[in-house]
Amino acid sequence: MAIGQFLQFSGASIEKYDAVRSELGWDGETGKPEGLLAHAAGSTDAGFCVIEWWESEHDWDTFFGTRLMPAFQKVGDIPQPEVTRFDVHASYTAS
Repeated sequence: MAIGQFLQFSGASIEKYDAVRSELGWDGETGKPEGLLAHAAGSTDAGFCVIEWWESEHDWDTFFGTRLMPAFQKVGDIPQPEVTRFDVHASYTAS
């Protein structure tokens, strides 16, 4: 089952997000995490947020453990995000 997530990184700038993506080697389809269906990120008054959905919780867990956490550690000073997760009931992406 697909899962959706809203991650709020309070106290971190969008430059931290950019540094993590660079560390991941992710630019469009190049380096895209397996199982990722959609992703958006942007600055907020409190820091930055990420909204995304995945084919499965397993895909997210695999990406998080094998790629994202090591990138967070290498970039450094990434705050623990507030995460809201949900089962995707319906979705639409424009082509």
